[in-house]
This record gives sequence, structure tokens and C-alpha cells, in this order.
Amino acid sequence: MPSTQEASDAVLLSQVPTTAIVNKAAAESQVKVVYAGPPQFVTIQGTTMFYAVNTPDKVIRVGDVYYLCFQGVWFVSKSPNGPWKVADSVPQVIYTIPPSSPVYNVTYVVVSNPTPTTVETSYSSGYLGMFVVGMAVGATVVYGTGYYYPPYVYWGPHPVYYPYPYTYGVAAVYSPYTGAYGVGRAVYGPYGSAGTAAWYNLTTGTYGRAVTAQNAYGGHTYAQAYNPWTGTYAATSQGHNQYSQWGSSVVTNGDNWAQAQHVTNSNGTAGSFQTSKGSAGAGYSGANGNNGFVAKDANNNNVYAGADGNVYKKDSNGNWSKWDNGSWAPVDPSTGAAQARQNNQNLSGATQSPQPKSRGSSTTPTTQGSGSSQPTSSGGQRLQGTQDKTPAPAAPGSPAPPNTMGQLQNDSQSRERGDQLEQFQNRGRGSSGSGPRRPR
Repeated sequence: MPSTQEASDAVLLSQVPTTAIVNKAAAESQVKVVYAGPPQFVTIQGTTMFYAVNTPDKVIRVGDVYYLCFQGVWFVSKSPNGPWKVADSVPQVIYTIPPSSPVYNVTYVVVSNPTPTTVETSYSSGYLGMFVVGMAVGATVVYGTGYYYPPYVYWGPHPVYYPYPYTYGVAAVYSPYTGAYGVGRAVYGPYGSAGTAAWYNLTTGTYGRAVTAQNAYGGHTYAQAYNPWTGTYAATSQGHNQYSQWGSSVVTNGDNWAQAQHVTNSNGTAGSFQTSKGSAGAGYSGANGNNGFVAKDANNNNVYAGADGNVYKKDSNGNWSKWDNGSWAPVDPSTGAAQARQNNQNLSGATQSPQPKSRGSSTTPTTQGSGSSQPTSSGGQRLQGTQDKTPAPAAPGSPAPPNTMGQLQNDSQSRERGDQLEQFQNRGRGSSGSGPRRPR
């Protein structure tokens, strides 16, 4: 951070040179420059010099002479392929190479005090890519010059890729409206890619990071974020291949947490969630159009998802209500929990011979135009509580469709059995180890 003591110390250390006495013969025996094809040179903008682009080494042409900076030592040759000799000096024009050139870092290497067998070489942090910036407002040390250097790509007969190191400011963003900083980077190759990202928001205190890796068979992405001001942490993990996609996410704050999972394939999508308060749910959407959802409430597990798409609640007395227009409406205020049983009786009565209710009255089945039998009274009136073959959607205060009520009752019984099993398992775990002993 500029204008801090740590930044001032870093600036001072970066200006301390690293010096070595180099044995010429030993250094020359280790030098070998490899090109991807014949040597290719391009102009260093703003100068009369050229540099080689199809090699990872720093080869510079000044007139008809070639200079190589290799491991902090200067070499010279009449040919771009060598042989290379340790240079006793280098032209001053080399030190005019601008920062916009990818070979700018060689301007931080100096040769001096040559002898027939040795030479003294020294370099400062700029040769390693660390530069001092911001002298006018508070100096600090950064990595890179701030310029983007395009990589060299050679396609044949064997592909070659020569990238340059990333620099500060590349793929970095800042929003003055939100106070958020962010940076991202990615690398690509013939067999896949990988990338990372990081962000920080001065206004909210939130910071996070993400990483991803992809190839021809699939990939995986992981991200996390944390706010130290609120203690909230969030993370997500997402993966995919040729056949499916899956993932999970979690958010925590102290003892409170919520997590969710999902998977998608050719058969459809399924997902679930859980919370530290006890809420949970699961649902699916099939490729053939079938779908379903079930959830339990955090308080007393009395909330259900109906087959008709509505949300229902069951109280401790067995009465059902439906969530409608922002409030709970009784499904049938007059009958309550008996509504489901009445629906089942009506359905069974539609297929059986009716029995007289009392002396002087009887019921006889009449055939409707749809082909179904419906019981009627002796006066030809349909008995109360009977249903048409295709039930109408339930309205507030009216009975739910029989198929929905049956489904809700089944869900309620399944949930009760699940709760009983969970309690039994918990008792079993609690009775093991240091639990109370059975009296003798």
C-alpha cells in the first residue's frame, strides 16, 4: 500500500543491487538459445533495435551485433544462434528500451570491471519484474510494468506457446460507485484452460476468490467469499461433464447456516436444501414434464407442497389450511381434518350400491353423461360431498381436490414415520458411550 512504512521499506530493498563475479568460461558453456523455427526479430518501438519473439530468451539486435541477457549476465555474438561470449560491455542504447517492450527488464542489468577471465555483473529488482511506481503520490513496489505483452504462438509442426508474466493492472477493475476492486486471469492450451479471480469491496468489507479448471471432458469451479464485519461466509462448488451438471452452495453466519445442492442430467433436474433451523426441502423437474416438491417448516414441520401447486399447512388438531393471497385460509372450516376421510368415502361411494339412509328415503345410482355413476337421493338431488370425476381447483375455504388431499395425508404420514425414525436413531446414539446405564 503506497505511503506506508512497508511500502517505503520495499522501495529501498528493490534498489539494492545483486552483484556477482562471473567466470566467463563457465558461463559460456551453459548458454544455449532455442528458437521455434528460424529466428524472428521485430522492432522495439521508438528505437532502432530489434528483439527475438520466437524464443523465451532475451535476444536483442543492435546493428549487426546480437546481445543476449541470460540469467543476469550479458553475452554477445555475431549470429543469433551463437556462439555466445560473455560481454565486457553493452551499448548504452540498450538502456533506452521503453517499458512498453517485453524486453524492458534487461535495462536493469549492468556489466562492469571486466578481466580476461571474469566480469562483474549486477542487477536490481526490475530485472526480476518488480518495479517502483507512484513516486509522485507515494512510492511502492509492483510486479510488472502495467503493459500487456502478447504471447508468441507457433503452430507447427509442434505447437509452441511463449507467454510473458502477468503484470499488475492486467484484468483488474475498480468501481468508484461501489468501492469494489477485482482481478482475473486465465490461461489456455490445446487441452484445457484454468483461471482465477479475486475481489474486495472497501464499502462492505467483503472479499473473495474463485478458481476454475476446464478440459474436453468437463470442469470444476470453486468460489468463496467472507465479510469480517458481519461474520458471513459463503462458498459454492460447481462441476460438469458431458452428461450432467452438479453443484452445492453454503452460507454461514455464526451458528446459522443454509446449504443447497442440485444435479441436472438428461432425466431432468433435482435439488434440495437444508438449514440450521431445521427447514429442509427437495424437488425435481423431469424431462418428461413431471415435477414435484416437498418441504418441512423450521418450527413444527407442518408445511407441505400440494400436487396442485399450492402450499398447505396442518395444525396440531389435524386441520388443513392453504396459503392464499398472503394468509392461511382453511381448506374446509366446517369439517377440518375429517375432510380427507369424507373425500375418500365419497370416492368409494361412487362405485358401490347405495344403502338407505333412513325409512322413507333411499339412494339409487344414476349414470351421468360422462359414464361415471353418481349417487342421488330419491328426489333426484346429488348427495352432499360427492365429487365430479375431474375435480375443480380448490378455492379458499373449500375442500381441496381429493387427489391433493390424499397426497397431503400420505406426505404427513411419511413425515411422521421419518421423525419417529430420526428420534429412534438419536436415542440410539445418545445411549452409547457415556450415556446412562440400565439399572440392574
